[in-house]
Amino acid sequence: MYKEKWRNYFFEAKPIEIPQKWILLRNVGKDMLSLKAQEKLEWVIFYRNIAKNNVAYTASYFGISPKTLYKWLKRFDEKNLYSFEEQSRRPQKVRGWMVTKEEEANIIDLRKRNLELGKAKLQVLYKKEYGKRISTWKIERVTKKHNLYPDPVKHQYQVEKRAKSKPKMRIHTLKEHLRQINEFGFLWHIDAIIIWWYGQRRIIFTAMEDIAKIAFARVYKTNTSGFSEDFLKRLMYLTQDKINIMHQDNGSEFQGAFERACQTLGILQIYSRLHTPKDNPSLERFNNTIQYEWLEYSEVGLDDIQEANKDLTKWLIKYNSYRPHQALDYKTPLEYAQENFFKVLPMWSARTLKCPQRIQRIDFVFFFLYNLVCYGIRERRIGDRGRVRAWRNM
Repeated sequence: MYKEKWRNYFFEAKPIEIPQKWILLRNVGKDMLSLKAQEKLEWVIFYRNIAKNNVAYTASYFGISPKTLYKWLKRFDEKNLYSFEEQSRRPQKVRGWMVTKEEEANIIDLRKRNLELGKAKLQVLYKKEYGKRISTWKIERVTKKHNLYPDPVKHQYQVEKRAKSKPKMRIHTLKEHLRQINEFGFLWHIDAIIIWWYGQRRIIFTAMEDIAKIAFARVYKTNTSGFSEDFLKRLMYLTQDKINIMHQDNGSEFQGAFERACQTLGILQIYSRLHTPKDNPSLERFNNTIQYEWLEYSEVGLDDIQEANKDLTKWLIKYNSYRPHQALDYKTPLEYAQENFFKVLPMWSARTLKCPQRIQRIDFVFFFLYNLVCYGIRERRIGDRGRVRAWRNM
């Protein structure tokens, strides 16, 4: 038997009969109403026929608040089922055009004479020339209304591009969390230096590890995403896949093929803010260093890319294993990494044949320097022979 006393075990429940009028309204609603409006019509049908005008029961059955049900019951009109459709929520009284004709004429004249200035500077000039204070909002609205931009076509393109762009994860929102993580290779920074070398365009891709300041760089002929992808693969192999997060700016060279490579390799991308080089200070300083300490004194230059990469590789070996760094207490990046992340504990056995961890920790510096020489000067793209494990397993 049922636990509930009111249930009858031997007799089936009687079918619920809905008057023909409501069935007709339901059939008409299927042809003329949206799905959301049909759902509201079902609320009313249930309320009138099954719940017997019980608001609490109907609201509980459909999982809505009684206030919502009351609103649609009040709006319901049998002769006009469109009353169930959503209506405009635009306020009856909206903010109108608050700029007077005199102010508008003055702003247009001032803007045409100073197209290169922004609204804050125009606000100061307006007070000097016309003796009245005006808000930057009014200047912005008049500029937008009359399309008073230095290059209207370019401005419209930027507006459309900004509307289509996806939100990006910015590094300034994660700095406090990243500082708490003391793991080698967790965060790398990447950038591109554009140099015009006697009429020829040359690109130096640069990368730096956040904690140990180990750096890598390579010269390319242009800054396409295909070359940045090749640079990433070389860096992955060079660091034994020790890259979790890649921080870069918003350049087009770090989109397309570079984004797809990061997704394949499981690397999270985070970005700097627009026109904010202080979000990437260490690598910006390295970009200055590589131009002054290497390119300024290089006898090879950037005429021949292959020879330039050979010369750059020699300088990178010096930078990572010989040159003291003030930020690392005047240690080299490889010394700092070896002492803090790959140091062999004194209690470990001197025998290394059965200690792969010990071999890995001891040989990190050798591995890095050896592959920096072998694959830093290698012209064929490193992905062609599957040097990165993640690419080899695809």
